[in-house]
Amino acid sequence: MLIKIGNIKIDTESRVSKHKTYLFNAIMLIHQEIVDMVLEGEAKNRLPIHELKLKAKLIKKYRRRLKLLATI
Repeated sequence: MLIKIGNIKIDTESRVSKHKTYLFNAIMLIHQEIVDMVLEGEAKNRLPIHELKLKAKLIKKYRRRLKLLATI
């Protein structure tokens, strides 16, 4: 939460909490992109396997980081 007092801004949300939110949103966005790519590829009878693998690796990486932050 951001509190403004005159020209001073005070952020009450911790960096860890912000990072957790960012990672969760990034995972959901990449997951949606993968679903869209698969549906488009199914329509064209061609799946971009290399791109799907890269996005899957990103999801795995972000989930691992999110799990580590959850234990803090």
